[in-house]
Amino acid sequence: MTQGSPSHSPSPSPANGPSRKQLRVLTLNVWGLAFFSKLRNVRIPAIAARLAASDYDVVALQEIWCEATDWRQLKDRCSVKFPYSKFFYTGAFGSGLAILSRYPIVGTHTHPYSLNGQPIMVHHGDWIVAKAAGCATIDVDGLGLVDFWVTHTVAASGEDGPESRRAHRVIQAYELAKYARNSAAKGHHVVCLGDFNSTPPSLSIAVLRDVGQLNDAFLQTHPSLPPHAISLPRSTRIRPDPRLSIAELGVTCDSPLNTWTAGKKLDERALKGAGKRLDYILYRGPDVDHKSKSQLNCTECKVNFTELIEGQQCSFSDHFGLEATFEILSSGEVHANQRPPLSPDSARASSSRLSQTLTSSLSALSASLAASRQSQRNHAFTFIASVILAFACIIFAGSTRMGRVGLGAIWALFTLLFTWLGTTALYSALIWGEWEKRTLKTFLESMELDLMAERRRHSSFTGSPQASKATLSSTSQHKDSRRSTDSTQRLVNVD
Repeated sequence: MTQGSPSHSPSPSPANGPSRKQLRVLTLNVWGLAFFSKLRNVRIPAIAARLAASDYDVVALQEIWCEATDWRQLKDRCSVKFPYSKFFYTGAFGSGLAILSRYPIVGTHTHPYSLNGQPIMVHHGDWIVAKAAGCATIDVDGLGLVDFWVTHTVAASGEDGPESRRAHRVIQAYELAKYARNSAAKGHHVVCLGDFNSTPPSLSIAVLRDVGQLNDAFLQTHPSLPPHAISLPRSTRIRPDPRLSIAELGVTCDSPLNTWTAGKKLDERALKGAGKRLDYILYRGPDVDHKSKSQLNCTECKVNFTELIEGQQCSFSDHFGLEATFEILSSGEVHANQRPPLSPDSARASSSRLSQTLTSSLSALSASLAASRQSQRNHAFTFIASVILAFACIIFAGSTRMGRVGLGAIWALFTLLFTWLGTTALYSALIWGEWEKRTLKTFLESMELDLMAERRRHSSFTGSPQASKATLSSTSQHKDSRRSTDSTQRLVNVD
């Protein structure tokens, strides 16, 4: 695997030295769902006014579902501060993603994720809107081309339970990680930011960190914070301080200080940590094959938009924002601050962590594939039962005595109900079921190849052929498991 350019620990600028150029970025989920998001007509103008008066260089927004009203208002209000902007279109109602920039946007790309929840789960809405990752390539003064990837991943299944329940989110993280590496391979700096709907210990964040080789801006500027921390130390965990959780844990959602948290049913993680850290700013430099003239050094990352809207006594959104400040190091400073290559032990540890992440991802996707087959079979049975019941209702309706119009109407209504249910189940079993299975298989194969390549690289550090053999054995076990499952399923049901 090609290693990205080294990251730097946060370091203050010299007190008497020349001031360095900076890049300030913000990510904010604006909670702009029509009809369901409360006080939208108050909050969106307040957010727009706040952004127009800010000194950010790039702003990434999520959940802007009302393009004709909310996005237009945000764009127009901020047009002087941010003359360049991009709204990303996907699905039936758009991805809800947008970027505002002070620097020129020279290219864009929209990538709807391959899996976005189940279409039958209409109340989730993820499949309908087609959650995505949107990229704006921005020409930043003093830095060059930077690919800003804004995203909002699926929220279904929360953070508890086996990772196989969140296989769609793991795949989305894997897709974004691959895109980040492709951007770096082109010689671009990369910043991935948005609402990832994942807490720090999750497999999705591990995939972004290890596969995408992305640095977490909040962790870079809070070196004493354990990477998987979701709560404060034991001394303050009994009654966590929400302000301390925001400052030290990076909590952006479900905070007691957010007015929209009131009345919301919170899980154990949110209660233990006085909220959750779901929003991130991740970054990396170009591949080492590209000699970059400058480099990003994160000096500050903090949660913002925590205050109430003046005169309204409500929060700007159900999420707080997250901002990061980067120093742009010149070519001379890059050379002076260049870290030595990783030692063999460090390289082995990094490779081992990546292999473990890929192995965990393979296990999660394999379990999800088995669950997908079971769901497909259940929906097929539902279709057959619905057809039988619909015909039964037709027979009963036809045998109803003349004059009993009300009873006949009831049977007709049940006929329509079972017809609708059967049609939905048929689509879910025949079309969506195959779609999901084949997509899961595609990413299983891709991850298996990544795992084999990484373990071969790991064996080069140790000089031991056993590591390579272990790779083939482990990957073979995944394939054998899938073949066994396939054979069993063919005996029980035709996929």
